[in-house]
Amino acid sequence: MGTRLFVGNLSYQVTELELKEAFTSEGIEVRSVRLACERETGRPRGFAFVETATDEGAKQSIAKISGRLLQGRAVIIEEAQARPAPGAPRPGGPPRFGGPRPPGAGPSGPGPRFPGSSGPSSGPPRSFGPPRPPGGGPSFDRPGARPESRRERPEKKRSSRPKPEERERGNWRWKGVIDED
Repeated sequence: MGTRLFVGNLSYQVTELELKEAFTSEGIEVRSVRLACERETGRPRGFAFVETATDEGAKQSIAKISGRLLQGRAVIIEEAQARPAPGAPRPGGPPRFGGPRPPGAGPSGPGPRFPGSSGPSSGPPRSFGPPRPPGGGPSFDRPGARPESRRERPEKKRSSRPKPEERERGNWRWKGVIDED
């Protein structure tokens, strides 16, 4: 059974045929060559996967071709890693948002999250503003009702620029004369 190899640092102009010829010129039997391309543009992404006929052929290609120049770029050849199952976390970075939460994390988790708080839903400690009413928030007589006393909006700032009708009309260019009183 053959081995699948990752071939990286390829020039964007390299074709599958040229890549296959690079391997066969060293006496390595190649089963398949797959050049990775962008979905929208079809332009190569700079790496490919090559499947060799034998495991020994894969070892030879890593030894002979890795580091060799192909269209002006040093090619990197490594044994390809198995693709993770769909939905499995990918290696190489912190977990992304939207995934499952670890046990005990989040608002449904056990116990208080902050010292001095009564439970997980009370939120972070407040160090500003008036104290919260008991029960965590405002209470209204009927659901969906608004409080009667609403905060008034502050007046808009008035522009210091005069309105068009208040502007002086006439000659506004300087004539080079200084008025002396």
